[in-house]
Amino acid sequence: MNEEFKNIPSKVNLEQFDVSSFAKDKIRDLFRTGKVPTAEVMVDEILLRAVKSEATDIHFEPTENELRIRYGSEGVLKKLVSLPREISENLANVLKTKGALNAFEKKKPQDGRFSLNVGLHQFDIRISTIPVMAGERIALRILEKNARVTSIEELGFTPENLDKVRNVLHRPNGLFIVTGPSGSGKSTTIYAAVNDIQSVEKNIFTVENPVEYKLDFASQVSTSTDKTFTYVEALRAILRQNSNIIMVGEIREAETGIVAAEAALTGNLVLSTILSDSAIGAIFRLISIGVPPYWLASTLIGVVYQQLVRKICPSCKEEYIPVTDEEKRFASMLSGNDAKFFKGKGCDKCENTGYAGRTGIQEVLVLTDQMRDLIYQHASIMKIKENARSGGFESIFQDGIKKVKSGLTTISEFYRALG
Repeated sequence: MNEEFKNIPSKVNLEQFDVSSFAKDKIRDLFRTGKVPTAEVMVDEILLRAVKSEATDIHFEPTENELRIRYGSEGVLKKLVSLPREISENLANVLKTKGALNAFEKKKPQDGRFSLNVGLHQFDIRISTIPVMAGERIALRILEKNARVTSIEELGFTPENLDKVRNVLHRPNGLFIVTGPSGSGKSTTIYAAVNDIQSVEKNIFTVENPVEYKLDFASQVSTSTDKTFTYVEALRAILRQNSNIIMVGEIREAETGIVAAEAALTGNLVLSTILSDSAIGAIFRLISIGVPPYWLASTLIGVVYQQLVRKICPSCKEEYIPVTDEEKRFASMLSGNDAKFFKGKGCDKCENTGYAGRTGIQEVLVLTDQMRDLIYQHASIMKIKENARSGGFESIFQDGIKKVKSGLTTISEFYRALG
């Protein structure tokens, strides 16, 4: 926890309203006697608790009997409190008002954002609502404003993969894609990549919705959520600005992908993200949304697929012998019997989780001329995989095994991330 946050006192004891710990009659008495803080105060306390816990997400989940509130930290959801179901709508209205959403609209999803100040820190909060059987489910994403852009060396790439990525990034033009599931650190990686290759001689632009990190060396364009100013319009305007490097927040549909490929074809290095389940899968994902294979064959230069795993807490790290069936199955995949395995015993510094921080596990696909021909010919995914393996491509599973063997993460975390 940030030392500054420790000194900020809580205003509400949320636990006294937890229906999983106290009788509902007792909690209802508190409501009846007016001893319950306002919804605004409770929302502020929930936000403060999340920031103190370094959470990245908060989930408000109404059920038939309660409002369950959980926060996401290091890719794992943890319960904060279960409040009475009756307070759900009041909290939702406060959050929707903060996010400039329509408080009376309860039957359609809505998206918005608001700012939060905690001490000397500023946070950008993204809010998303969706109607469910018991009311409205609300998810908040917490991003610290002006946070430091991560160095590419800090992302967990093996030396071999880091060399591959840097070789691709130092090409004068082409399309570079970072892919993975939601919440896998894709934006962090493309920001780190742009930061790694920036120089005063290069004209750098970013196109995002919204801008996540401020870059002093780049001209950053924020598109609108109501589609009055789109990614495509921004990209076409940037191409008239004598650009060299363009970072596109995400490719979601064909037109953005085609214009991004067009920008790469006309002399720009274009970096972007897309959701997919593997590096090679990203190629077929781009094709499936409508980007023609001949555009990809001409412009795609590299793809990084990544996921995040929790790192073993260094303060309570200890060696152990695998005992569960899952652990023994993992050990059997390794050649030789000299492998050592580690886990975190749990301590105050890691809140007894055994983990502290996260790192990436990745696979890096560098496009070859043979692979371009296969893409152009609409080859199957199996043929492209065979070609990649013959060229030394290593899957994310292989990278994950290396991270376990090196004592960076655990066997159970490997299976949690990769199945």
